[in-house]
Amino acid sequence: MPTQTAPFTFLQVSDVHLDSKLGSGRLALPVSKRLERNREILEALLKLLVMAGEKKVDAVLIPGDLWDSEGVSGQTVNRLLEALDELGETPVVIAPGNHDYLSAASPYSGELLAARGMRPWPDNVHIFTGPEFSLYRHPRRPDVCITGRAFTANVPVSERLLAGAVPRDPDCPVNILLFHGSLDGYRGGDSGLPGKVTAPFSAAELARLGFDYAAVGHYHDCTEIRSDEGELLGAYSGCLVGRTINETGPRVAILGTIDAGGQRAGRCSLEKIEVDRRRVIDVSCDITGLTSAQVMEAVSDLLKTAGARQLLDIVHLRLEGRHPAGGEPTYVGEQLKDAYYHLAVDDRTRPDYLTERYDRRTTEGKFIQAMLDLKKEAAEQGGSLSAPGYDCALTPELIEDALYYGLDALKQKKVTVRYVD
Repeated sequence: MPTQTAPFTFLQVSDVHLDSKLGSGRLALPVSKRLERNREILEALLKLLVMAGEKKVDAVLIPGDLWDSEGVSGQTVNRLLEALDELGETPVVIAPGNHDYLSAASPYSGELLAARGMRPWPDNVHIFTGPEFSLYRHPRRPDVCITGRAFTANVPVSERLLAGAVPRDPDCPVNILLFHGSLDGYRGGDSGLPGKVTAPFSAAELARLGFDYAAVGHYHDCTEIRSDEGELLGAYSGCLVGRTINETGPRVAILGTIDAGGQRAGRCSLEKIEVDRRRVIDVSCDITGLTSAQVMEAVSDLLKTAGARQLLDIVHLRLEGRHPAGGEPTYVGEQLKDAYYHLAVDDRTRPDYLTERYDRRTTEGKFIQAMLDLKKEAAEQGGSLSAPGYDCALTPELIEDALYYGLDALKQKKVTVRYVD
């Protein structure tokens, strides 16, 4: 049996998504800032790897999604390979996820790198290559063994990978599990995104396997995984850099320490490490009944409370409520457009048409009354009415949308489509 030695230290980072497209979503970054932001994502990772060398960690653990797709540029991969090589003998252990899945066309393929005339993966890097769990024994720490697997396609995996047997080394005092998957009951900001659940597992399944720690990737909020008794089983470090409005606030990596000679309970400690200088801030402001000056004051207070740093952060501002007819709050974006690194205003407000008096004998009046009656009926019928010939139900919210779009057409001769979640 390997001798129990000093504490085992590791740096855990995942879901970096190098060379992300950044063109979709509500932040609407312009092309120049997409390019700059991708450079910043790479620099954040490189800075973290330098930190790993300075702190002399025993290993770097990467449970997937290093890059966003197989289309990651050769320049980005080369800079990453150089940084990994500079770690010398420090092992870097990678379990490819669903975005950076292992295939013949992946930069994980040595043959592909050779064909492109690129440098190979350094000797200190171990990449799990198959969908089945396998063991990697730490080359300088005989008391440590790491179990991992790889995604081999960017498709959801429905199999509960931890429900069956998962190998570990019973002779090693420290066994670590490294994989990409979806924790049951996860409540992070990206939990409800379409297609997000893959390789599902539960805390109970993880606890049953008896690993000392599980470094998990896929979900983007830093989240500890604990048993029903409160024992730390593992963690998501989350995404390293915020790219969307589902990735707000500080984004981190994890610096972990495992007491190789201690009892399993309480033997692992985690420290969050933030390296990205920017944060994504998402705030919502109801402007109903406010004057223009009051709107600006309310928005400024919200951003200050949310910790938005001027000229540095990426801000998504959602405006809601009612404004006077003809008084769209475009001035908010105009006044704040240069205050932050990037500002996206999501205007969900509506003209306050219904505060105006209307004649029920007119076409406009009859339309308003009919829609209000229909909305009331939907509410009284349990929240929706059937719509013959359509797949959707008529909810009060949908009927209200139709009312205001109709009034846009009648009063302004144009329809302003507003975002709906």
